[in-house]
Amino acid sequence: MARRILTIALLVGLPLALGLMILSQRDQYQPFGTRLVTARPAYNFTLTAADGKATQLSDYRGKVSLIFFGFVNCPDVCPTTMLELGKVYKALSPQERSRVQVMMITVDPERDTREVLGKYVSFFDKSFVGLTGTPAQIAQTAQNYGVFYQKANIKSAQEYTVDHSATVFAVDPKGNLRLVYSNGKPAQTDKVVQDVRWMLKG
Repeated sequence: MARRILTIALLVGLPLALGLMILSQRDQYQPFGTRLVTARPAYNFTLTAADGKATQLSDYRGKVSLIFFGFVNCPDVCPTTMLELGKVYKALSPQERSRVQVMMITVDPERDTREVLGKYVSFFDKSFVGLTGTPAQIAQTAQNYGVFYQKANIKSAQEYTVDHSATVFAVDPKGNLRLVYSNGKPAQTDKVVQDVRWMLKG
């Protein structure tokens, strides 16, 4: 009888112990990106893609979304960050890439039409999405992500630059904002790839 009870205990306890061990290992992962203390739902914006279609963040539920705020005429930070995100995307397997979406939201909606923005982001990868909208829509979206931006060095209505936060936001497949990458961190391709795979595993 005692032997039978021991056998049952082992049969029940071993899978449970293994499950707890796996869960513990997952919880011990230390992301490279800055981790939110408590994951929260990412702001579900509605903006316009290059094809003119109204696009929401929730359209990409089930994927890891990497979101960057920038503008086409940006001389350095924006193209550099988009190149870095392109390297991260290409380092993933084809199956993983099918579950990852990189998008750039313009902070210069007056000049960045959907056509202009679409051509710009597709230069870095054909799958990347460029999103624009009315100045009010962009302002609301930026505010909800804590992104700062303002026009600078204004010479005319079409000649100016835009100072802005150079942050990449990582949203998990469930739509939660999980990680934040400050300027320059996406250049660490291998580390960001590990973060993406961690989020894909849930």
